[in-house]
Amino acid sequence: MLRVLEVTLPVFALVFCGFFGQRWRLLPPHAVQGINAFVFFFALPAMLFRVVATQPVTSLTDWRFALGYAGATLAVFLFTRSAAMPPRPGPRTHPIAHTAASSQATTFGLNTAHGNIGYLGMPLVIELGRDYVPSMILAMICDIFLVITLAIALLELDRRRHTAGGARGLGPVLRTVSLGLVRSPLVMAIALGLGWALAAPAMPSVLDNFTRILGAAAGPCALFAIGASLGDRPIRVDRSIVGLMLIKLVVHPVLAGLLLYGVFGADHRAAAIGVLAASLPAASNTFIIAQRYRVPSQEISAAILVGTFVSLISVSLVIWMLGLRAG
Repeated sequence: MLRVLEVTLPVFALVFCGFFGQRWRLLPPHAVQGINAFVFFFALPAMLFRVVATQPVTSLTDWRFALGYAGATLAVFLFTRSAAMPPRPGPRTHPIAHTAASSQATTFGLNTAHGNIGYLGMPLVIELGRDYVPSMILAMICDIFLVITLAIALLELDRRRHTAGGARGLGPVLRTVSLGLVRSPLVMAIALGLGWALAAPAMPSVLDNFTRILGAAAGPCALFAIGASLGDRPIRVDRSIVGLMLIKLVVHPVLAGLLLYGVFGADHRAAAIGVLAASLPAASNTFIIAQRYRVPSQEISAAILVGTFVSLISVSLVIWMLGLRAG
């Protein structure tokens, strides 16, 4: 266990640095937005492009892993959303109130299914060994193209429902979701990396060095950004927050393990990374998406904050139980 903490403690220490830097007002105004923008638009895409472009394409085509991880993630999302959904509207129920409750249930589902793979998972697996990175990227792809896409589609449908003059039908929803995916720097970086790997040209030394230097900043800056983005949020714990954390930190990895190891028989090394990805705390994207669609986000914010701190222990235990060792 001490060997595991040698990996996880420095990673989470960077999160704590960002948290207390923001909490103690050591960061200038808008610093968090600047750090997040740097990571999201520059450093993390550079790292993803370089990793994908220099890997065999077959490392990202593990269908057993993809089905097992995606199945667990989708099941958790649907279960949480169903449990949080309000009863069927009666004759006295205002349609707008029911739609708002439905949107909140969707964000709860996203909170328990969408882990912080980009900002926390990638730095962790890089510390454990770069051979694990392709599996974590495949988990990220499943997250982006399955649960985030589904959640945004449902939120778009809720927003357009009962809106006077709003566009109806699936066309506008699909257009919104598709544009969001196309404009995502992470999706673009992975797509460009796949294209490069398929073409298999030698990477010029200038491009290789540029993406290596820029991508190396992704890990520490992303970890600092996680903490800084949480530093000004109030710490609050109640039954709903505990429930969201338990589903994310316990139910999700357990279900992922059952499907990856027991049902689909994925490669044990890949399956271990799938369980680790499922055990990560909820990503801040959930809070951002909830705010974008004007969904009450107090529970989500608190679950992300407290879950991130609790995950120092839970993620360390998962790594220890899986037998993952730093390479």
